[in-house]
Amino acid sequence: MTKIIQDFNIDLSSIAAAGAVRDFQVVGDSGAIFSLEVKNEDGYYYNFTTKTFAATHKRLKNRKVNNGVYNGSITFPTVGDPDQYDIFLFAESMHGTTHTDYSEVRFGDGSIDINSSVGSNSNLLKKVIYQYDDVTVTLSAISPSASHHSTGNFVSMVVATDSIVIGRGNTIGKTAFSIGVTAAATKALQITRQPTINDLTAYASVTMGDGVLIHGEDIWSEARRSSDTTNGAVSGGETVTMDTAVATKMKVGDRVEGTGIPTTSVVTVTNLSGTYTFDTSEVVTIGDGVTLEFTPPYYYRWGINSSSSIHKLTPGMTLVDSDATITSSTIGPYQDTTTYTTEIYNEDGSIEEVTNTVVNASALALDPLGYKPTITNGVVTKQLGYITFNDKIINDLKTQACFFYGYGPTAIKSIHDTTIKLTDLKVELTAPTTTVTSDSSDTTIPVADREGVINNISTISGIGIDASVANPVITSGGGTDGAGDWTIGVSPVLAQNTVLTVGNTSRVATITGNIEFVNVDDASFSLYFNVERFLSAT
Repeated sequence: MTKIIQDFNIDLSSIAAAGAVRDFQVVGDSGAIFSLEVKNEDGYYYNFTTKTFAATHKRLKNRKVNNGVYNGSITFPTVGDPDQYDIFLFAESMHGTTHTDYSEVRFGDGSIDINSSVGSNSNLLKKVIYQYDDVTVTLSAISPSASHHSTGNFVSMVVATDSIVIGRGNTIGKTAFSIGVTAAATKALQITRQPTINDLTAYASVTMGDGVLIHGEDIWSEARRSSDTTNGAVSGGETVTMDTAVATKMKVGDRVEGTGIPTTSVVTVTNLSGTYTFDTSEVVTIGDGVTLEFTPPYYYRWGINSSSSIHKLTPGMTLVDSDATITSSTIGPYQDTTTYTTEIYNEDGSIEEVTNTVVNASALALDPLGYKPTITNGVVTKQLGYITFNDKIINDLKTQACFFYGYGPTAIKSIHDTTIKLTDLKVELTAPTTTVTSDSSDTTIPVADREGVINNISTISGIGIDASVANPVITSGGGTDGAGDWTIGVSPVLAQNTVLTVGNTSRVATITGNIEFVNVDDASFSLYFNVERFLSAT
């Protein structure tokens, strides 16, 4: 009577560089005979007796399943570079054993997912496990506007990061971290609220492609970009000369409107062909001195560059473009609807109004459009497709390197395939101190250093200032560095070299807490606290 191997159970997740011991079970009919072989990428075989890999061919040969299961283990060694282990389970047909019927699973690219497939249509069942280098997770802080646009008061912010090394595929319990943030010398920080786990962010970079028209969408409904006058007539041509440099007035893709161009025509700029000339999408006849208007198209839906991918993106992620023109766009679905009301006459003579909604056009937030993903070691590493935003975006986005920020555990899981937990999270300011440079009994106090102060927010304390009342507020002298004067609303008697401590503000903030990582399964990466969410810089 034929004996059937029903299943082969082993943890197939990634192995850390330090190695691991993985238990396995061969599940099947009692009396089933099998052999098991494990081979690494160097062609070495696992010796189940010595628990090591060697060049000599070895296998667990002709073992019997008793009481429905055979239990064993495999010791995977410490490695200095990534490794791959192919596991071969043979049903010994000569001894009346077969695998259960084959049930195939395929990846999105059409290749076979051998780890998810069950059974075999031959005497061989194969599985694979990958071993990777350790993962370094860098905990940092970021101001998206300063990092990508060089704008805002967080420009020149210096961050002291913290790093945690984790074996890939492993879990690590509560680990303390500390991140230092130092504002520029003439800036000061203020805590607006305490940070939360939803202030922790990761981002994916994507180079944008062309805007994509959604059926029924009016891409020309936004304001014009600029206008200029022609320098010379055009009679049945496609090249137009303007009075001023065209690069300051238009971009490729802009619609051109003016006397000589029918209002029903959509003529666009196809090329900036010279300093003062541009080419049109069709033949035009335009007189000299005619004012032309240039209107950029705006799109909800966008393609991406062929070198980019949408596989790490999720709806709700915030777009930060390299031109610093987009501030609040997020990934989200599009839907154009029409609403109308109908009347329903009831049998009792009453009339009921019913609101009806018709969807005219829609687009998914992220649409792979049938493009096959790229699969590497069983993981999606690239996916082409379209991105849809919650609002229209100017065509200038085309070819830009953009950054998509996701916040909190769900987004971080999507981007880095890692589950995180945070506890005891807080941010604190390091109170600045300075000294009085000469005796003072006035509202104007000479000090050795004025950094870390925001006028009308910062306070001072020290010997000579009445501690029984509220610390006086600095009303002028903040927002600068080096020696100078502060002005306050009282006149304390302060001796030279008195130490003064600043309250409420500082140049230095420290973010601390404990972080846990569950099943880290990505190469080394960084996580950032977005300081714009809980600190202000002035």
